[in-house]
Amino acid sequence: MNNKPELSIIVPVYNVQNYLELCLDSIVNQSFKNREIIIIDDASTDNSASIIREYEKRFPELSAYFMTKNIGVGEIRNLGIEYANGTYIGFVDGDDWIDTDFYYNLMSFIKSDNSDIAICGIKDEFNNFISSHVRYKYGIHNCIEGKYALKLLTKSENFNAFITPIVNNKIYNKNFIVDNKIKFNSNRSFQDDFFSFFACLYAKRVSLVPDTYYHYYQRVDSVTHVFSKNLIDNCFDTLIQIRTILEEKNLIDTYTKEYYSFVERCIRSLLSMMIHKETDLYIQKKYLKYIFEIITRNFNMHILIDYLDNNRIFDFWEVR
Repeated sequence: MNNKPELSIIVPVYNVQNYLELCLDSIVNQSFKNREIIIIDDASTDNSASIIREYEKRFPELSAYFMTKNIGVGEIRNLGIEYANGTYIGFVDGDDWIDTDFYYNLMSFIKSDNSDIAICGIKDEFNNFISSHVRYKYGIHNCIEGKYALKLLTKSENFNAFITPIVNNKIYNKNFIVDNKIKFNSNRSFQDDFFSFFACLYAKRVSLVPDTYYHYYQRVDSVTHVFSKNLIDNCFDTLIQIRTILEEKNLIDTYTKEYYSFVERCIRSLLSMMIHKETDLYIQKKYLKYIFEIITRNFNMHILIDYLDNNRIFDFWEVR
């Protein structure tokens, strides 16, 4: 008898005791049953580990691992990929939750389309129904080429749909991930951007799935919602790592437009976070000086401007 699960659900956990039960309840009650749940606690200092152990006792499909040293969510996900026995893998963060048919829908389309990745919508959650809003959604099912998916991810063209770098609203064929050596980098933030760039780059087929959502909880104290110099360093380190790999594989000339569009997208995201998370104008200017110093030191400005939207430059200087 073959007991191999079709799907491995990887759940990184770090100090999310107040949200973890909602997350795990949404996973163990999925309508898709042929799965394993891999929970890796990244040396939490709160009560998260005790909650995990209680669920491990109740649900035989759940396997728990406990780190003795905090290594970051990217490295935890890499471990999860190594531990996974399923044909497909998905990720859920310990402070988020998913619709009841989330994995049933994603699995149905990734198998019927014979695709490498299946993607659905995301709802931002603020702990009440009034503030919940859709961040990404797909109106109808569609199966697209990987090269087109890379354009949607990097926003290198003005299309009517986009793909977020967030990995949690997706499932992946595990062999596709392993065979192409796609991993998360070790940065504490922007590791999703690194993983998603190469996942879309190497994918042959990508399924866009309607009518189901990943619920992304907007915690003000999470790493991705606190602006810092480390966040800036992680962003540019990730972009430089991507460029280095493209150069090593002789792919930079083929994907120059997509790469520099992705650079713009990430910098725009970084500046947006700065404006919303840091209100002190003096500190904002210090961050801006640091950002522009990194840009001029690490990027060819002539090439970067070639792939910038002119309107965004004019908007910056309020020229009309």
